[in-house]
Amino acid sequence: MIGKIKKDDSKNPYLNFKAIQKIEETFGANSSFYFKATLRDPEGWSWIYDISTLKNELGAITDRGGEVGLHGGFYSYNNSKELKKEKDALEKALGKNVIGIRMHYLRFNVPYTWRLLADLGFKYDTTFGYSDMPGFRNGMALPFRPYDMYLNKEIDILEIPLVIMDLSLAKMPIEEAWMIIKELVEVTEKNNGVITILWHNTIFDDIFWGGWAHLYERVLRYLNEKNAWITNGEQIYRYWSKNL
Repeated sequence: MIGKIKKDDSKNPYLNFKAIQKIEETFGANSSFYFKATLRDPEGWSWIYDISTLKNELGAITDRGGEVGLHGGFYSYNNSKELKKEKDALEKALGKNVIGIRMHYLRFNVPYTWRLLADLGFKYDTTFGYSDMPGFRNGMALPFRPYDMYLNKEIDILEIPLVIMDLSLAKMPIEEAWMIIKELVEVTEKNNGVITILWHNTIFDDIFWGGWAHLYERVLRYLNEKNAWITNGEQIYRYWSKNL
């Protein structure tokens, strides 16, 4: 998520992707950045931006080895036509195909949204998680291919479940949030699993969010010390498809 608050982009604190990638590189990390490509959000709910104006930012992310994915719009989780427009707009701005997605506000309709995503050519989704608390929504610390009980067949998409989101922790003290994250990392390690962490780029604004950006660094440091593979959704998808 980014917000435009000044006419001069150089003074926009939320055009901070290079700074985030620099932090990640310190710990051998490489992440995915999901961008919205719609102007159709409920009034007053979200900041809106025109994806076509961010070509340089998108290119800089991929040049440094990061992934750009789609942050599906509020109205598109069950609307194939709308979601295709968003995917096309992002791919035009990026100059390459997009294979990963997370839906806005984690809006999802099981199994219909998975069908829709697969039909549009997405290879993985990382929406399936809790919006109000951390944890393993599907009960396991592993990606999976969803099964459509109505059509009695597997859906051709990999779900990489969301486990930890910054906003689900933001109402508690940072140290309490850290202990929860640490426990979830340890459970994932014990089960040789995959843990997905969502940190909005707006959280890196210390004026409004205090030490939450530093908590992200703390998590990366902890994962790095455990010799974890800290990578993006595309790399997880490619590894999973090749090896499992």
